[in-house]
This record gives sequence, structure tokens and C-alpha cells, in this order.
Amino acid sequence: MNKLCFALIAGILLVTACVTPAQPAKLRVITEEYPPFNYTDAGGNLVGSSTEAVKGIINRLGENITIEVMPWARAYETVLGEPDTALYSMARTPERENVFMWVGPIGSYENWLYAKKGSNVRCSSLDEAKAVKCIAVVKDEAGQQKLAQQGFINIVYTDSIADGLKNLAEGEVDLWLGPGAEVELVAKQAGVDAAQIEAVAFVHKVDLYIAFNKNTPYATVLAWQNALDSLKK
Repeated sequence: MNKLCFALIAGILLVTACVTPAQPAKLRVITEEYPPFNYTDAGGNLVGSSTEAVKGIINRLGENITIEVMPWARAYETVLGEPDTALYSMARTPERENVFMWVGPIGSYENWLYAKKGSNVRCSSLDEAKAVKCIAVVKDEAGQQKLAQQGFINIVYTDSIADGLKNLAEGEVDLWLGPGAEVELVAKQAGVDAAQIEAVAFVHKVDLYIAFNKNTPYATVLAWQNALDSLKK
């Protein structure tokens, strides 16, 4: 009799475990070093205008999420292939529109090609930039994808925009793909005097968003958008 009762109880527990709904996976949030939108300050704190927006969303939703910082190319590949992941600040472009789900906008920026002052590099347009030996870019960054669409093959990859600026300042590349109004902050992070460089060709202007892996629950993405809209109000 005792054995029969034990078997019945065990069976009930097994059935209960099988029908209990699984808890939703915790969202993984990733960013890169890209001042002034998202970057680590001198005190080791993750700051920036986009970071403040993301932290505001997390707090409003009552989530306990630690934002990860990694090189852009690795972060991009992670969110491209891993469910329940999000990456900011990402430019929302036509090429990426159906690859991710989007929350935003949380900012905007311009991409320019820069040359080192005093160099022999002569460039005033994207067509002329195709003739230089090499351009420092970050892989899978929106500006790099724009150049690839334009047929550029004279590019070298760097882990961050700061690394690319260092390469330009040291004469290792002819041009560097960098931001517009925010260039002085990038220069400070790279330890480069912004007066050493000059913008020579405009690439594009884009809006910045939080990009979610396509297999993230839509309810999660919607909650983030609603929280952001509420913060803006």
C-alpha cells in the first residue's frame, strides 16, 4: 500500500513538473566602447547618453541586468545568433531592418572619413577614397557596411573606433572611418590630439537603436519600447 501511494505521488509530481511553464530566459544586454553614446569612464563606470537610456529602461521594468561590454564585431555576431540578446547603440539601416527587432530611437550620429593633417592623402568624396591604400574601419559597423555596398575593398579592420584613430595618427592607414560631432571624445579616449586629424568626406547619417535578436519574445521588445517611450515623456 505504501509503495502504491509513493508511486502515485511520484507520478503526480512528474506530471506537475512537465506541465509547469518554463521561465522566460533572462535578457542579455551588450554594448561597445563608442563615446559619447556608450563608453567606460575614467572611474571604470559604463556611461554615455545611450547607456543612460538603457539603464532607465532596465530600472523602469524592474530588471536585474548587468550590461556587458565587448568589441563591436563580437557583440554583433552574438546578438545576430543568440536568442534573448540585445545590443546598443546600433544604427538602424535598410540592410539590417529585417535582421533584428528594434527599440528606439535613442540617438543619431554621422560617419565621416578622416585624414591626418599634413599627410599626402587627398580625398574629398567617397569615390576618391576608393583610391587610397587603406581605410581603418570596425567590422560590421554601419559605416563599414555602407562602404562595402559602395564597392570599397581597401579597408582594414580594428576592434574599436579608438584603435582605428590611433592607427591613423601613427600613419598606419590613410583614412579612418569615425563619427562627426563626437570625434573629440573618441580622440580623448584614444589618446590622440583631435587637432591632428580632419574630416575629408561625408559617409552617412543614421539613427541609433537597441537591436534585439529576432528570437527574443516580442513581448520583451514591446515592453522595452513602452518603457523608453514613457521615459521620453
